[in-house]
Amino acid sequence: MANDACNNDGALIFGSLLAVILLTLTFISILRKTNENLISLKESSFNLTNFKLKENKNFVLNFSKTMIMQDLNINNYNQQNVQTLKRLFFEKNKSFLMDQIDYWSYRIIGIGFPLLTLGILSGAVWANEAWGSYWSWDPKETWALITWVIFAIYLHTRITKGWNGTKPALVALLGFFVVWICYLGVNLLGKGLHSYGFLN
Repeated sequence: MANDACNNDGALIFGSLLAVILLTLTFISILRKTNENLISLKESSFNLTNFKLKENKNFVLNFSKTMIMQDLNINNYNQQNVQTLKRLFFEKNKSFLMDQIDYWSYRIIGIGFPLLTLGILSGAVWANEAWGSYWSWDPKETWALITWVIFAIYLHTRITKGWNGTKPALVALLGFFVVWICYLGVNLLGKGLHSYGFLN
């Protein structure tokens, strides 16, 4: 049936799912940075306390102890450099991965939106032949229109506002749920001109 515009929304679901993955990775990244900031804050306060204790004791180190401490500091410095390089490498790769997920989410939704538009228009033509009117505010038609509006907002923010990353991904997340309501919820519970609901 041509009027089942929500039934050919695999591209929109897949593009929205990529947006959900992007949001999940962003949330994990924020949690990790918060955790690292808390750990560095604790370490800095611990080092400050140790410095004050050493300052108050007024002890003198001999030459050999000084050399051992310098070796330990060099090793510690090298370990910190390796950890910093690993973190920078991970951050760069993660940023590239997130950019690619965002790019493909946008491209796939950009393919699904014209298909949804075509489905709604051809469904309206079919409805006029079958029921005598192009639009009758049937639950399936209404939710297909809501889905169309959500993804129109998504594409509008990407194209005209230049948004990318988490902001449009939140709109796509909303679209993900709306597509499932249109596809399953209306099919299961909806009563109207589309009389193929599973629970009817």
